[in-house]
Amino acid sequence: MKIKMKGMSRPPFCGDSIARKDFPGAFPMKIFGLILVLTLAEGLWAEDKAQEQKKEEPAGLSQEENLKVGRGMAFQAFAAEQQEAWRAAKDLYSAALEKAPEIPWIRLRRGFCLVKLEDTEAARLDFEKAISQGISKDRNDAINDLQSLITLRSKAGPMGEFRDPKAAIALAVRLVDLERSTENVLLEAACLAESDQYMRAQELLVARIREVEAPEEKARLKEAVETFRRQSKFGPALEGLELEKEGKFLEALDRYTSVLDQAPDTAWVLVRRAHCLAKTGDPAGAKADLRRAIRLIPETATDRVMLAWAKATCPFLEYRDGAGAVSLAKRALQDEPLIQTYGILASGYAEMGDFRRAQETVMLALSKGPTPEERKMLEERLEKYRAKKVGRDEWGSKAQAPDPA
Repeated sequence: MKIKMKGMSRPPFCGDSIARKDFPGAFPMKIFGLILVLTLAEGLWAEDKAQEQKKEEPAGLSQEENLKVGRGMAFQAFAAEQQEAWRAAKDLYSAALEKAPEIPWIRLRRGFCLVKLEDTEAARLDFEKAISQGISKDRNDAINDLQSLITLRSKAGPMGEFRDPKAAIALAVRLVDLERSTENVLLEAACLAESDQYMRAQELLVARIREVEAPEEKARLKEAVETFRRQSKFGPALEGLELEKEGKFLEALDRYTSVLDQAPDTAWVLVRRAHCLAKTGDPAGAKADLRRAIRLIPETATDRVMLAWAKATCPFLEYRDGAGAVSLAKRALQDEPLIQTYGILASGYAEMGDFRRAQETVMLALSKGPTPEERKMLEERLEKYRAKKVGRDEWGSKAQAPDPA
């Protein structure tokens, strides 16, 4: 998977690796050799003719001009990276930092080169400095900062002490908010998959498939979905989620059962199967699965989200627990602040009878840029909460009324 560095016409590094060999369109190495020779020659001339050069130097460049020159050098350095010319790239990044020391991604890229050159102490200093600088104000630089930081923080990052998959996900979310492109959505999905959040990764990709029109983009996204399903032991359950959306509850139930045969204590899959059993007219089976799920300690963000949803919205009085739903939803929001989870949190407050907080939570979710589909759902719930009605989802089959609240 390639992502595109802003300001360059060629695709840059892969988000989860700094040692890729398949970068197309790299500049020929002869050009870099010439650049380095001219740079060194200029340095020697400067030593012998320092006074003369000082007289001939034009007025100093403005800050904006220095930034432009620095970026240009950094793009040349990146092209050298594509050729695995680590030392040449490192030297060019160093020259770029003389002109633009405040741009974090340039320092991060130099750090990656230093790792390849086995100078880990210098790389560590570059990484620490870049992290302390934060994200650039310039939009293109900010995109490059985020892409480089994701590489550093991912599980495949170059130095163990900087790996932080949770931070990588947060950075990827911020990147997609800044520039919603297929490349960046794929990168966010990859970060989620690294942390075994395959369900959320699939949701992102499927949503993007609906957004794009180009056949090539759709094909890339569909291929990524299939790849995640193959990689995850929950692959059949991921298929089940899509089948549920199509109203194929019996088929989805079979998929969930195949996963539970191998991993019987997976809370979120038990909840999904319970939902399918309720929808197909088997409330006893649904209650049995919910009982098992609720007794488990949620191990993942997906477990917490699904258990919170069940406690806030299920039709069975004995398993509804507004306070428990609120607690789980708050913890899930710490993992990743999703619109869906805010909706579940609001449902939990409503189940507790705290309609003021339910309304406040929905308003907060509406301020966070929901999709049209999410906005419609939230606005419908808001009207219910204003009328002091619980926005409980329909679990039972059409022929079966839910238990009374």
